[in-house]
Amino acid sequence: MQELSDLLDSKAGLDYLKSEGVFVSQQHFKDQLQAPAKNDLTEDLGGEDAKLVCSGQQVYIDYRQSVLSKFEALRDIAQVDDLLSLFLWVDTDRSGADSLTTKFAWPNGRKKGPITILPPGTREVETRFSAIDSSVLVGAADQLWTSLRQSDERVDGAKERYKNFRSIFVDSEHTSLSAFNLQVSEFLLSNVYDYVPRSVSLSALLGRTTILQDVDIFVNCIVDVIKVFNEAVGSLIGNNINPQVKPLLQAYLPLFYSCDDDGRRLRLFRQIEGSDHFALGRCKCGRQFKFHLGQGQLSIAELALTNRWSPDVCFPVFINDLVSGFVAGKSSTLYLIVMNAVLRKVLGKTPVPILIPQYLEYQNTNNGQFDSLLYRYLAGIDR
Repeated sequence: MQELSDLLDSKAGLDYLKSEGVFVSQQHFKDQLQAPAKNDLTEDLGGEDAKLVCSGQQVYIDYRQSVLSKFEALRDIAQVDDLLSLFLWVDTDRSGADSLTTKFAWPNGRKKGPITILPPGTREVETRFSAIDSSVLVGAADQLWTSLRQSDERVDGAKERYKNFRSIFVDSEHTSLSAFNLQVSEFLLSNVYDYVPRSVSLSALLGRTTILQDVDIFVNCIVDVIKVFNEAVGSLIGNNINPQVKPLLQAYLPLFYSCDDDGRRLRLFRQIEGSDHFALGRCKCGRQFKFHLGQGQLSIAELALTNRWSPDVCFPVFINDLVSGFVAGKSSTLYLIVMNAVLRKVLGKTPVPILIPQYLEYQNTNNGQFDSLLYRYLAGIDR
């Protein structure tokens, strides 16, 4: 099946992307931008009538070019007078969902495997709820120094830069993995790019009325959402394109809950008992969680009060009206096409345009020998 890179390599692929509101030219993307349907975020950023371009990613400990290209695009967009840019840090994913959440991209090929900062027993826990372990952090920093000393790379100033980096691991006062990773991320971006985007964490948005209202609308239309979502997935597959998401089950809900006992992130499923609708989740620890959604008009109000819920990969649907456009990556570009079908056909909304940033793929030119933001910092490579 074709990936995004395959579509970008052919005129037919580019034409298809454009027909779905996906652009490779920043100028063409900018020409499509309109003020957000709702100005909640633009007001927060001090530009009530401005156009807001958003990108996002799980909050990692290290980054490859496929993600760094998003920061580079936002940095360019931030220079345009009538545009605002915002980065959305996804702190609601599991600590073990992506290797770069807890493992450095450099050094690679170590006999002992990648250097990790994964807190013990937290692989299934959301990063915002994962407590960091100071001994693990210091041990990881020391392993980095060992790798640096043993490396064939000899770069002036690397030792001093390492010391500054290590101080974060030794002196950090953060208690959660997401907060610690964010501190590291902003340090690296500041030193390599001389740029840190204005940002917000996904968890900080979950209590907003506009988000909760859109989740409620989505849940009330869930049967049609599932139908259109699955049709869009099937359409992409029929066109030999990898949709990056799987068809939804009939009991699907876009909701997760973090277990009160062991913190495990649980998928919630729809259960109907008579005229009552519930969101139900079972944890491996034995606990069962059941939240009433209502009878006629459904709402996640009871679940939202816990402050332990989070949305699944469909969360861009709930952000759509708050932004003017998205800067997407290799996977998100394709699954946003699926989400946009739901926005148009079920929710009656207009999807915002999508920009594919330049230089999604790593090139061994002036970026250094390794595809790693950490390595670029240690090697003194400015972008």
